[in-house]
Amino acid sequence: MDGKQKAMQLSEIPNFAVLQPLDESTWHLWVNTEEARESGVVGKLITRLRQSQQRPTPLKILFTGHSGSGKSTELFRVKREIGSLYHVVIKRIGDRYSLPTVDYRQLLFFCASVFVEVGMELNAVIAGRDEALQVLEWFDERTRQEEKSGGHQIATEGSAKIGIFQTLFAKFSGKIYSGGETKETAVKYIESRLDQLRLNMQILVRAIEEKLNGRKLLLILEDLDKLEDRSQGRNLFFDHRLQLLDIPCHAIFTFPISLWYEQDADVQNYPVRYLLPMVPVSPPPPTTSAGDDTQQKATTGCDTLQQLIFQRLDEHANLLTPEALHYLIQFSGGVLRDLLYMLGEAEVGATTKQRTRIELNDVQEVARLLRSEYANRLSPRQFGETTVTLDDLTQTLGDVTDWPKRTADRPAAFRMLLQSLCILEYNGEQWFNLHPAVREYLEIRDAERKAQKAKKGRTPGSRKR
Repeated sequence: MDGKQKAMQLSEIPNFAVLQPLDESTWHLWVNTEEARESGVVGKLITRLRQSQQRPTPLKILFTGHSGSGKSTELFRVKREIGSLYHVVIKRIGDRYSLPTVDYRQLLFFCASVFVEVGMELNAVIAGRDEALQVLEWFDERTRQEEKSGGHQIATEGSAKIGIFQTLFAKFSGKIYSGGETKETAVKYIESRLDQLRLNMQILVRAIEEKLNGRKLLLILEDLDKLEDRSQGRNLFFDHRLQLLDIPCHAIFTFPISLWYEQDADVQNYPVRYLLPMVPVSPPPPTTSAGDDTQQKATTGCDTLQQLIFQRLDEHANLLTPEALHYLIQFSGGVLRDLLYMLGEAEVGATTKQRTRIELNDVQEVARLLRSEYANRLSPRQFGETTVTLDDLTQTLGDVTDWPKRTADRPAAFRMLLQSLCILEYNGEQWFNLHPAVREYLEIRDAERKAQKAKKGRTPGSRKR
């Protein structure tokens, strides 16, 4: 960002509207959205971790929310706020393995590989000769010979730096990454030696935490919320829940939002779980609570998103009109990724027209593109084991005037629409609304159908002469 804290002119906006989670280098752009979300879930998650730091059983937490809601940024906030108690490691499994085929065996080996990488960074040592050999001998003889592993060092020195195992884990991980028959063989090997892998992870974590001066290891596993196949997600999180709970350090798993609403309530077998809701930009449905100001909740949400924009753009540089700002916030639906996407694309449109600021029609042009993208998500398709038909979608969406709503049936179509952001969840007292792009598309569609129906109902004699 060239050392600049905010965009001062139109051409600088793309540098501040990047669709990436914030990290240490961009943390000055962060805005606290807890009050607007009305959930406090990140603060609660941090409190849980602080309370559990000295407990013997590592905490396992499910963390979910819509794609684009800011989960990764908020998880980085967790890392910053508990650094004195935990050594926090954030890893994306999708950077190493193919998400559509990830299962519990690959996930456990991925965790073991991460422990080796962390141990190498910390120069951690497995003190016992037998334990070091145990880690080494998990691998087959051929792999150990190919990598010229540290067996001789272990035999002579009676201990081992974790770093000597790095090439072994990297080579085996490459077999999983390669796919095909090699991957299938590697995964079957993991399954055949799963108990030993679990013990090895315990050895590695003990060696790591010996170097942490009283702090504990916390592993945050990203990308698992992107599992779109229902049966794959259920197999990983529900059918093999005990294997995930047995990971020998504190862990946060990002979790598919569609599984949050599974009717058999298997998610409740994870005692600690949080959902990060969207920032509301429109009023929720009215409640029976006395003095419940629904409009104020929308105002708080809009003010928060305005603050987020002006954390990136100099408010006094006049880079977008008030009308453009209002439309941008409203059409985002509180989806932070859509907000920043529209801001960046509107800048391109304004610059192409040789303007010095973003105007309303620049944002509206991007909104039309976004509307088309969301309309494509309303097509019938397979959702896990269920075929979601056009009738299913029509029944779930109902009439535009039915939204927002506090209660909703939650069949496969509803969960699919949640996963694809067509339906958004907000908090406080839980409620749902259509994404503004979906609402606008349905309004246009319904108006066209009404016009066509009226046209068909006319008779030749009813025309004006």
